[in-house]
Amino acid sequence: MTETAAAAFVRSRGKMESRYRRRVFSDLVVRVIGYAVFAFMIGLLLLIVGDVALRGLAGISFGMFVTVGNTSSGGLANAIAGTWELVGTGLVFALPVGVFGALYLSEYSTRNTGGVLRLFVDILTSIPSIVLGLFGYLVLVIELNMGYSLLAGGLTLGVMMIPYIMRISEISYSNVPREMREAAFALGANSMQLSFSLLLRQARTGIMTAVLLAVSIAAGETAQLMYTALFNNDYTSSLTHQPVAYLTYVIWYSLNQPTQYAHALAYSAALILVASIFFLLLLSKYVERGR
Repeated sequence: MTETAAAAFVRSRGKMESRYRRRVFSDLVVRVIGYAVFAFMIGLLLLIVGDVALRGLAGISFGMFVTVGNTSSGGLANAIAGTWELVGTGLVFALPVGVFGALYLSEYSTRNTGGVLRLFVDILTSIPSIVLGLFGYLVLVIELNMGYSLLAGGLTLGVMMIPYIMRISEISYSNVPREMREAAFALGANSMQLSFSLLLRQARTGIMTAVLLAVSIAAGETAQLMYTALFNNDYTSSLTHQPVAYLTYVIWYSLNQPTQYAHALAYSAALILVASIFFLLLLSKYVERGR
């Protein structure tokens, strides 16, 4: 019996060591794959950003920031201003819809209505940019007679920004501890006071992160604006019936021009846009970390 028990112990120990070696090997393989994917992504990012930075810095000048221009001559002042005017107009529309829509989803919706609304928000996130642009062209530019304009382009960007703001804001509301809600009701707060005095204040960091992310995505869009904002060789001074300049159009159009200066404009616009988006993304991470 003693020899049998010893043999069984040896066999059991051998199996455990074999399983341990397999786990160690599997862990090593997963780590190697993970590091390889990470290195590939970092290398790809550095390649893209490095190429844009080198070409953009070679052609950029102070005059590009202070003079207006078209897609083959002049500067980028009107395109820079128009980009952030469009994004700002979209944010004015998207921010209240996204923030208060998320508040409804988090606090007041039923299981059925909340599920349906979340489904529509997810579908809105997946709609291609060019489809949103076509919608903006048919509804805003044509039917509502806004023409190619700041308002039409901004509202189209706002539609795209809503789902990002809504879903991240909903998560921020959900992260507010239940005990704080119960304490507020125990002190006599009503639903309105709970929403504005507690939830919005506690979730403000997450909402700011959502806004910065949505703005960074909207700043890099082109398809919607080609249908709704067109392009302007000067500054835009009207909300409707006046096209707007923006950086992504300069990038798209100038690269197709034969002149060296047009190419320099395209890469300079790309560098400005990439630097702005990186800054916004880093700012959103900083804000999220400070929650």
